[in-house]
Amino acid sequence: MEIEQSNISVKEQLILAGIDELQTHGIADFSLRRVAAACNVSCAAPYKHFSDKDGLINEIFNYIDSQLNLLLEQVAEIFSADPKKQLVESGISYIKFCLANPHFRAIMTLSEDTLPLKDTVKPLLEKALPHISPSERTRRELLIRSLIYGGAVMLSSGELPQNENSIADIRQSIARTIEGY
Repeated sequence: MEIEQSNISVKEQLILAGIDELQTHGIADFSLRRVAAACNVSCAAPYKHFSDKDGLINEIFNYIDSQLNLLLEQVAEIFSADPKKQLVESGISYIKFCLANPHFRAIMTLSEDTLPLKDTVKPLLEKALPHISPSERTRRELLIRSLIYGGAVMLSSGELPQNENSIADIRQSIARTIEGY
């Protein structure tokens, strides 16, 4: 896929083309030449912005992570007074982010680092449910993350219809899990 020249920097164009490259070819067959070609720049251009192929791949992970974190920060600000609602809406925002950016979800799962939301769900549950045992909180954390990740995959694959009813069902399931059914 060729990246259209626009107001974005060459570095960002390379990152966006790199996302497509990872989605299409994976890490093992990732090619800086194809990334450069997609941006209509020379084969040397990626090396002006990144040390090597791994440098670009790391920047891709950072870019996706920053996009998701920006969204989650907005949700946190809106629902700062209600950690339960913040947790539910963070999960729904993650799902909608994956649906809007299907190539991001595939790349996020390539990372050996923690899966997205791991560092979000746990502290919100601690705030929302300080009275339950740590082991019960961990159990609910895993269930909530499973609902979020599973919902994203099932909606993306078409196993669940991509509509507001499905989102509402997932939202309700997350809320019920927080409350302990």
